[in-house]
Amino acid sequence: MEIQAHPIAYAEWDAKDPMVSFQKFADFIHGNAKKYLLEDKTHAEMMFFMPLDGKGTLVTIQGKATERDEMAQWVRDYIAQHYIFGVVHVCESWVKFADSPNDHTVRQIQAGEIKVSELKPEHRTEALSVSAQSRDGFSINWIDEMVRHKKKGSLKLGQCHQFSGFEGRFGKLFG
Repeated sequence: MEIQAHPIAYAEWDAKDPMVSFQKFADFIHGNAKKYLLEDKTHAEMMFFMPLDGKGTLVTIQGKATERDEMAQWVRDYIAQHYIFGVVHVCESWVKFADSPNDHTVRQIQAGEIKVSELKPEHRTEALSVSAQSRDGFSINWIDEMVRHKKKGSLKLGQCHQFSGFEGRFGKLFG
């Protein structure tokens, strides 16, 4: 896993109200992630770590999917070492939306029997994932469906799904 860190600041950050500032920052990052995905047709994986003063760190991550547990632990350690207030994680992903309330495939994924990336293309959806979590309990995950037109080489965004209180490897980063 290769990690590169770059200092960042968010001009709209109000240190007197980090909760509202972080939520605005997360929304700003989501909007920019969609913009750059449409321009570049791809998006690098990155994390934005924001402390209480709004002068944070942008971390770009390159590595194998098998290193995901190692990366999640690194994120938790970084949060603790630097007393991070909030984290925004941007990446491309495969998702599977349930076809019914008792979708058998979703149950297999949740049980760890199969990965979404192992599903047939017609049973999964490519997506831009932007998730944000903060020390005060705020959490949101935007899943923007990606629709590629292979012959034209174009990319459009489909429906945006929003979730909160998510779990998993990168869920509940603040305990």
